[in-house]
Amino acid sequence: MIGTFGTKIIFRVSDEQILTFRNFSRDTAGRWATHTAIGSKPKAEFLGAENQKLKFDILLSATLGVKPRDVIEAIEKAVESGEVEYLVVGNRPVGKNPFRLMSASESWNTVFSRGELVSAEVSLSLEEYV
Repeated sequence: MIGTFGTKIIFRVSDEQILTFRNFSRDTAGRWATHTAIGSKPKAEFLGAENQKLKFDILLSATLGVKPRDVIEAIEKAVESGEVEYLVVGNRPVGKNPFRLMSASESWNTVFSRGELVSAEVSLSLEEYV
């Protein structure tokens, strides 16, 4: 197992299934305020950390043992119900706090004649939940 996002998404590579992510990016930033003063330069004040943001893509392919429609529906439900989960990669959580799934964007690549979704790509955006 590569990792998990709660129980909805389990990233793994096995003889039966390949479900991994790619283009993983993580944004970490600080919050700053700038106070202007007459006759001197503006003063910067550190307010604290910003919520971390994550983005990554998932390839869903029936040829890799994944049921694309089932995974898409589980992700859609997680986005629309406001689920908050820890993202774990390599048995270690990413960040100190759980993440909320802010949005999911999907592209259906291959659909068979009876409407069976064979291949799709999903782009996820997550934000740290404190």
